[in-house]
Amino acid sequence: MALLQPSRTAHGNGRAITRVPLRDQVHHAIIERILRDELKASARISDTALARELDVSRTPIREALLRLEREGFLMADVGRGFFVKPLSHAEVRDVYPVLWTLEVLALRTAAPLTEDRRAALAGINAQLEGEDDPERRIDLDARWHRTLLETCGNEYLLGTIDAMKRVIRRYEYAYMLNAGFIPVSTRTHEQIVAHVVAGEIEDAVPLLESNWRFSMESLLGWLRDDGE
Repeated sequence: MALLQPSRTAHGNGRAITRVPLRDQVHHAIIERILRDELKASARISDTALARELDVSRTPIREALLRLEREGFLMADVGRGFFVKPLSHAEVRDVYPVLWTLEVLALRTAAPLTEDRRAALAGINAQLEGEDDPERRIDLDARWHRTLLETCGNEYLLGTIDAMKRVIRRYEYAYMLNAGFIPVSTRTHEQIVAHVVAGEIEDAVPLLESNWRFSMESLLGWLRDDGE
């Protein structure tokens, strides 16, 4: 059975449905399997099996695998194919500081918070505070950060941040499956917003950094305990 829906552009009520290229659908489908541990760390990826499972040709599968190697999800071994990259202390230590540095840059260049964005941030944070499902907490936290930074005006910067978050999402999912909880400080979120509203961006910067640093230290502690 096909797991991907055909791409199409439709119009109704004056709104268009954006066409999603098949290669992007395949890329997303493979990422989801990695994040949910359906494709295990160090496991060899069979492009033939994926093509059969997703009911597509091997061409978009190969394109997606090459892209996932560039994004850090897979390793390539000449003559043997692609393998799921294992979780590692080094990657966490390397990625998180870059991520919070990029978010700080986006924060410094973002437009002032409007009432609508401030209300949206408060609403997301309230949902996050009351959410027990760890996977849902990951999604809400990502939405909060995107809403805070989306007016920085630099789509390349935002795209780079999103790509790095896809990498750390592997770790958050693995942590969630084993520890059952993703630590998120809604109080820190509130403090960040308060400083931004007051125009105190430089006071918000260390809070944004500490928000990510706390997550990094939690993951590193779990990886040590888990023997990674």
